[in-house]
Amino acid sequence: MLAILILVFLVGKMALGVQTTMFPLIDRPGDSSYCQYAQVAFDRAYKSIDLLLSDARLDDNPLWESVLAAKSRGVQVRLLVDESDWAPAITEKNRAIVNFLNDHDIEARFDNPAITTHAKLAVIDRETVILGSSNWNKYSFCEQEQTNLLVTNRDVGEVFACYFDRLWMDKLPCHGVEFDLSSFPADGPWIVPIPDTCDTTNYLKILLRLLDQSKHSIHVLMYRASYYPDYQDSNSNEILHALINAASRGLEVKVLLDDCSFYSESAEANLQAALYLYLHGIEVRLDDPDMTTHAKLVIVDGNSVILGSTNWNYYSLEKNNEVDIAVINLPAVAAPYEQLFRLLWKDGRAIGN
Repeated sequence: MLAILILVFLVGKMALGVQTTMFPLIDRPGDSSYCQYAQVAFDRAYKSIDLLLSDARLDDNPLWESVLAAKSRGVQVRLLVDESDWAPAITEKNRAIVNFLNDHDIEARFDNPAITTHAKLAVIDRETVILGSSNWNKYSFCEQEQTNLLVTNRDVGEVFACYFDRLWMDKLPCHGVEFDLSSFPADGPWIVPIPDTCDTTNYLKILLRLLDQSKHSIHVLMYRASYYPDYQDSNSNEILHALINAASRGLEVKVLLDDCSFYSESAEANLQAALYLYLHGIEVRLDDPDMTTHAKLVIVDGNSVILGSTNWNYYSLEKNNEVDIAVINLPAVAAPYEQLFRLLWKDGRAIGN
């Protein structure tokens, strides 16, 4: 297992005077720190557990026992899970857990079917947040490369708890939450919780600002990336162009994409994006086709990270319910993610070879 760090400090205006604890949760095949720390967080819950999930399977999932135990001692538990109006199979897979939890007197419901919930979020007692790339199924927990983060901070927790509340009540409209970055800091330390919904671009704004402010290096692990030749002003293209601009400034820019060998459409999209970056001077590699690198991770200058559920394609960047977080100028937090990047990069297959 990669090192798990415990950090306690004051972080920026959002957490001024508030104790903050962060645990980088990095999963490799056969080793799920996500499950270990989620179970501890659920076992310590005393007030509430709110779960916003894209994929929640009942079978071979060790977390439901802790969720049921929390309910039995009086903790309020709510699950909001994706219902898809374009992929009925997703709805049917999630229906089993909705019915199971309802049978155990736990509030569980589907989201608005017109908007895809791609988030992977747990909020405990409106103070502890677990978010990242891990779906709640055995493949995510046991077989895939995943990057998540556990944060305990009242302000960060309340941001995501309020976001959940609005989705729960179906009162978070398009354009619902937009960030004003006019006073975005160049230094830190800083934590930025990033909720997105249909037609908001908070993740994009934060990411582009970090890429623009980068000074030395940008390292990327991304499950899905798209280049749209017919839509040059697309958000995904804007990210790729920002990477190219950074490389033109002399920065070390390295991008590792999942091979997506199990999904031909995603594989073609990643290959096209990889070739576009490669032809514009970016070092790009693909992972082992027998593995799934499901991370959505960017490391800037070795001391800042942005991670969560957002892939670099149209729906993820513009239409879905997504949750991410940026941890800025905290090299001790970034270090385990950088270690993972270097391990996967070493075994990656270079474009152009």
